[in-house]
Amino acid sequence: MIRIYIQDEAETTSLVVEGKLAWPWVEELERCWRMALINEQPIEVNLADVVFVDDKGKELLVAMHETGAKLVANGLMTQAIIEEIVKRA
Repeated sequence: MIRIYIQDEAETTSLVVEGKLAWPWVEELERCWRMALINEQPIEVNLADVVFVDDKGKELLVAMHETGAKLVANGLMTQAIIEEIVKRA
């Protein structure tokens, strides 16, 4: 299960993600992200409350990062995933 909150602010659109970033929920986050791209402002993806990320979730995070999204996390697992993504870029 996943929960996604979209917060449109003056200078940034934030996608706050909670739960498991795994198929089939990856598709829902991708849909929200693509809709946020329409605003043409910086996007921040907050993964602070994500407890699991599968391979498809990681692929989506890579795509988000490559288009300029800022990935934010608190937990060790999500921080390690973000570090891995940033090193690849």
